[in-house]
Amino acid sequence: MTFFEYSSYSKFYAEEDKRQWWHTSSILALHANLNRDSKKNPTPYKAESFHPYEGKKKKAKFVRGMSQAERDLTMQWAQKLHDKNG
Repeated sequence: MTFFEYSSYSKFYAEEDKRQWWHTSSILALHANLNRDSKKNPTPYKAESFHPYEGKKKKAKFVRGMSQAERDLTMQWAQKLHDKNG
């Protein structure tokens, strides 16, 4: 399997997992709203509340963007892999 094939497969798998979680989180929100006490909690639950990939997406403090030198090195590595696999 080439690097491109692996990358494409992993992106597909991640998107499929997110799609399946929308189904599950919708069912969880429905169940929570059926059992919700409207006097204690007047606002209904949303599917986003139960979706693990959605919501506030904050980067950890130690996560940073790639520098230009790191991008260049990654591109060189990818080009070598592409040339090797032909």
